[in-house]
Amino acid sequence: MPDAQAAHEKTITNLLPALAGANLIYGMGMLESGMTWSHEQFIIDNDIVRMVKHAVQGIDVNDDTVAAELAKQAHEIKDFLHQKHTIQYMERQSKPKLIDRTTRGTWEAKGSTDMTQRAREEVKRILKTHQVEPLSDDTRKTLHEIVETARIEKGVPAWIDC
Repeated sequence: MPDAQAAHEKTITNLLPALAGANLIYGMGMLESGMTWSHEQFIIDNDIVRMVKHAVQGIDVNDDTVAAELAKQAHEIKDFLHQKHTIQYMERQSKPKLIDRTTRGTWEAKGSTDMTQRAREEVKRILKTHQVEPLSDDTRKTLHEIVETARIEKGVPAWIDC
């Protein structure tokens, strides 16, 4: 079952290889070393991967992002969170769908759901509303050609449907 431990393990096992330069993330939706599949875990993993990819991009450090002039005014400002500069750069943070970054009161008012519950609701929403986009004619033609080429190379009779 997806839980805090699974999310933590998935984050570490995705973040460390990504920071080392790996460009393939494996095991989305899997639990128990791949012995179990979970739709909810897949949805949670999607958020984890999105955040890992964001982290791997790094942080720009330059005159604008450092905001030295703003820091010099610290004694006057006393509140950096409401400054236009802070808001501008806060908007560049990763934007996970399941992680709830609201205050405790807001979270409680929304039902006090945990990440697994939110993932379960997202799975239900997707299964209910998702429309499969049909393949383009070019893609269908290419797939047909691949199957026909494989059939001929393997000597599979045409009357057998692959």
